Parts: sequence; C-alpha cells; structure tokens
Amino acid sequence: MIKMSVLYVGYITNLFTSNLVLKPDTKKELEKTILDIPYDEIIFDFSGVKYMSIEFAKEYTSIKNKTNKVVNEVNIPLAFEPIMDKALESSSGIHSLQFRADMG
Repeated sequence: MIKMSVLYVGYITNLFTSNLVLKPDTKKELEKTILDIPYDEIIFDFSGVKYMSIEFAKEYTSIKNKTNKVVNEVNIPLAFEPIMDKALESSSGIHSLQFRADMG
C-alpha cells in the first residue's frame, strides 16, 4: 500500500460511541484506523465524548505509540486530560480510574 502524505481527521465518536470503553473489538478497530490507513498524520477529534475509561485510554496510547505516524488529538474535554496523562505515564497495571464529561 502506498503511503500518502496527507492529513486524516477522524471523529473518535464515529469509530466508537460517545462512551469510550475497552471492548473486545476496540483494539482491532484502533489498530485498523491508526496503523492501517495510508496517512502519515492523523488527528482524532474527541468532540462529543462523554465518558472515557482508563483502559480505553491505555489501549489508545499503546497503539498510538506503535506507529511512526504523527497522531494527535483535538477537543479532548478537560475532564479527560488526567486520564490521557495517566495512560501515557502508566507502564503496568490497569486502574479503574474513570471520568465523565461535564454535561452542564
């Protein structure tokens, strides 16, 4: 497959739902999207996300770190930034830390 030097922007809620939890097919879908699409740069838009588990964040960051592609996120609700930070720095064990976006 020929790589294209273009930008791919995807809404994470279009891949999954507004509730990001780790399910059996989540890893496959993330790998397919991040590793297999022929783009050098990927931006995931987290608009509309209402819930994210630490398990999902860890799997997302793990797959993101497997690629040489530039993968960035935009519009991550402030409530989820600690989860993403924790997922990045975590090297072992899965904790059940979870946050919900402010719905008000």
